[in-house]
Amino acid sequence: MTRGNGWTWRWILPAAVFLLVLTIAGCGMFKTDGGPAAATKKYDSPGGEANGVSAANGEPTFMGVRGTAARPREARFEGPTVNVFGEFDGQQRVAAPAVGEGNFQQHTFVDEGADSDVSVDRTGKWLVFASTRHSENAEIYMQRVDGQSVTQLTSGVADNAFPCFSPDGKKVAFCSTRAGNWNIYEMDADGRNVVQVTSGPTQDVHPSFSPDGTRLAYSSLSPRTGQWELWTVNLATHERKMIGFGLFPAWSPAKDVDRIAFQKARQRGSRWFSLWTLDLVDGEARRVTEVAVSTNAAIVSPSWSPDGQRLAFATIVEPARTHNGRPQGQQDVWTIVADGGNRRRLTDGTGTNLSPFWAADDRVYFVSDRGGTECVWSVQVDSEKPGSVAAAAPKHSAPVAPRKDVAPEKPEVVGSVEAHEATR
Repeated sequence: MTRGNGWTWRWILPAAVFLLVLTIAGCGMFKTDGGPAAATKKYDSPGGEANGVSAANGEPTFMGVRGTAARPREARFEGPTVNVFGEFDGQQRVAAPAVGEGNFQQHTFVDEGADSDVSVDRTGKWLVFASTRHSENAEIYMQRVDGQSVTQLTSGVADNAFPCFSPDGKKVAFCSTRAGNWNIYEMDADGRNVVQVTSGPTQDVHPSFSPDGTRLAYSSLSPRTGQWELWTVNLATHERKMIGFGLFPAWSPAKDVDRIAFQKARQRGSRWFSLWTLDLVDGEARRVTEVAVSTNAAIVSPSWSPDGQRLAFATIVEPARTHNGRPQGQQDVWTIVADGGNRRRLTDGTGTNLSPFWAADDRVYFVSDRGGTECVWSVQVDSEKPGSVAAAAPKHSAPVAPRKDVAPEKPEVVGSVEAHEATR
């Protein structure tokens, strides 16, 4: 995989379904009996304003509201990666031009390479993210939310991605190819004491901590079935359990229910993802519910609000329409109530916006190329504030039809704008 700016690492690892066997470049062995040496480097904010170029509009269709596609950009080649749809590929990637400013705050800055996979601790003071700013391989970095000095937590010849903080902020879970394929690891927040959590022939990505910090949920690509599966693992016993099919699990921080949000293809082998939740009861998946679906966009990368009542997610308009392996449609960040109501758009259709993370200060952090390269940005979730993006775009906030119960064996209805609930 070559190093490049912009587009690569946001698609490199928010994942989901085209099932070909992976040959990952640069998969080396890496010690896990102690953390890699940390390196710190300060990055100053680049001077000057954005150049005011804006992308063409393209809106997801919710309840029949049509959208149009964003304009294509010049492509640059990158090696085999895991993209937002869970496809292991070696397609061309895109370096995005600079785009206009909006009501947003930029937190990271890169001269070359790209940032991705942002996560914020429970205090709202620290963020971790993956980046190719220093090497051809993605590494994990930590930074204060209000600062620009970064601390590199991993190093080596492997790729490292999808970091997330434990609830107490003392640990960081992530995935890495250091053992030959994607596996889940855990380390101290300073990068020391790395422990391998999963192993074997599967590709394991996107860990998410349970509210008490004792378990992880993650996605695993089975070499036997070729499907992305949802698994949980007990960090004390390493006992693993499959709980269903899907991608990018996000464990709700609410402690009164054991609930996980995830994305799932509405038809096997497609890029048409919708947003689902499930409840764990005695370790088994129950009340498996489709809570958000679009007729012309994939819904990907869910993230819970700190109170566990709402979800942020990204949409990719017409995901099946691609050029050089990448979607051409607009990508935006939205929020929704956990039962599927009150959908609101947070981003403004400028550039590409993916991988949201809802932080304690009620800001949603995400990765965007609106400044010309893939960096971490945020926007305040405040629907009542005049001039906010959400309040300025009520026409994009279509209501969701009420859910209705269906028999467990009933297949998903492709193109439906209603939510479906099934009990396993």
